[in-house]
Amino acid sequence: MDRVAHLGGGVVTLTTGANQTVAVIGGGYAGMAAAVTLAKAGLRCTVFETAKTLGGRARRIEYRGEILDNGQHVLAGAYTELLRLMLCVNVSASSLRRVPLRLSIPPNFLLNAPRTSLLTGSLSLAWALLTAKGLTVTDKFAAIRFMHALKRAKFQVGASKSVALLLADQRQPQNLIDNLWQPLTISALNTPLANASAQVFANVLRDSLASTRDASDLLLPCVDLTALFPEPAAAWLAQQGSEIRSGIRVGQILSVDGRYEVLSESGSQQFDGVIIAVGPHQVEGLMPEVAAPQFSFEPIVTVYLKFNQRVRLAEPMSGQTSGLAQWFFDRYDLRIASNPRSLPHNENEGLIAAVISASGPHELLTQEQLAEQVLSELSRHVPNLPAPLWRKVVTEKYATFACTPEACRPSATTRYPGVFLAGDYVAGDYPATLEGAVRNGISAANAMTSHLQTSPVTSVT
Repeated sequence: MDRVAHLGGGVVTLTTGANQTVAVIGGGYAGMAAAVTLAKAGLRCTVFETAKTLGGRARRIEYRGEILDNGQHVLAGAYTELLRLMLCVNVSASSLRRVPLRLSIPPNFLLNAPRTSLLTGSLSLAWALLTAKGLTVTDKFAAIRFMHALKRAKFQVGASKSVALLLADQRQPQNLIDNLWQPLTISALNTPLANASAQVFANVLRDSLASTRDASDLLLPCVDLTALFPEPAAAWLAQQGSEIRSGIRVGQILSVDGRYEVLSESGSQQFDGVIIAVGPHQVEGLMPEVAAPQFSFEPIVTVYLKFNQRVRLAEPMSGQTSGLAQWFFDRYDLRIASNPRSLPHNENEGLIAAVISASGPHELLTQEQLAEQVLSELSRHVPNLPAPLWRKVVTEKYATFACTPEACRPSATTRYPGVFLAGDYVAGDYPATLEGAVRNGISAANAMTSHLQTSPVTSVT
């Protein structure tokens, strides 16, 4: 019997029956988004994840009884697809703390978006810039002029231009670059200004600062990144009849008689299609004929500092323009905001996460030197900072692809008609963010659904 599914506002009729199965290789945000989208279309899937914990490069880790993350992520109100899927798999609203855009870089810079929804788009941004602390009148009008120029150009700035060159062309003052454009670029693209893609940066500005007022909201996770989406998605998928195989490494994918054989540590199994949702540097090992382009990568380092005294930041998220760390996060403040009764620790304890995005001189330091430097920088923000109980440095060497104008991002399709790529590196408007990963996972799943309904899977020789 035919089945009807709603995908992206359209209606797709599936005529292939309920026995088709799809393998999703990788249980990160892209893979789980793909699996949820497949299940919503009525397809059964099996997710293979090498690690025991779901989430990929945005997952939960544990250290000395603390629940940490392998990197600190901030979501934006513009992350519409991730928020939609979180709602679909019944993620609690308390898992995120939504606040109007507030960029605090004490003591010299503070930018606040208006709380009222009556000011939208350019009016909201103009209000935030004109009331910002730490910008001169020249800075403020330069920023407004820049955003108007982008809008007139329909946010098309040229594929070959860097953010640094774009800002120079638009005569942006250095103080404005240091306090606004550089922090936004590093946070969104995880790539230094001199190398970062101006077009991708323009896409981010288009969908956040230049969109509706709530699109620029900051969404601060109050739970760990595995609990934020991958874990609820896995529970929801199990209810739909799909399967999650964590702690299972896939060794190879073979094309066999019009289907695809997945060879894993748990044995071999054939599927009608495969979505490969692993890092680009891991694709070729699974299926050599589907090698992703070679990328340069940018790291993200997170330094956790645990205290046995009350240590609180003035803001849940506080930045700085000098030093190694770009942002500090008060992890306890965020968790208490989620559920004050759920915090299992003494209220006089403290846990701070410091984030160092992109490549830089910090890569030459040992973990001990890095932690010591970050602790020194934190002492500028917290008077009478006590010695920490412990320090933990988490380095994701392949955190993101370098989002440069030269980055050659592949399409989701491959030379195999039933094999699709998903991941934040696949071609799309967004950089390597959670939203970018989710959008590409959804696109791969939609392409798979269309393929299975219209064409038989055939072998490629």
